Amino acid sequence: MSGPDLEQAAKIIAENVVSALMRDQRSPLRDTVMSRDAAMTAIMVELLRVMPTEDSERLAEACNRGIGELAITGMLGSRVGAVDPDDGSVTMRQE
Repeated sequence: MSGPDLEQAAKIIAENVVSALMRDQRSPLRDTVMSRDAAMTAIMVELLRVMPTEDSERLAEACNRGIGELAITGMLGSRVGAVDPDDGSVTMRQE
């Protein structure tokens, strides 16, 4: 996997993370499209720094760094626990 394929995979994972975070009624990501776009971008940047990898833990750590870049982690109380590298699905965990 390389180039556009990596970007597409990072986008799928980031979308899944943002969707999971938005399930929290207190999520600041629910406020505006811009906040969701910022979260997507931050998560994708961190994912692309570690990709290609099949290591679920490494992908989850990259997602959490992206979330941390926006300082939304403390407000939400949830973090990415695992990422399935095959389909991009994510498992969240409470902090």
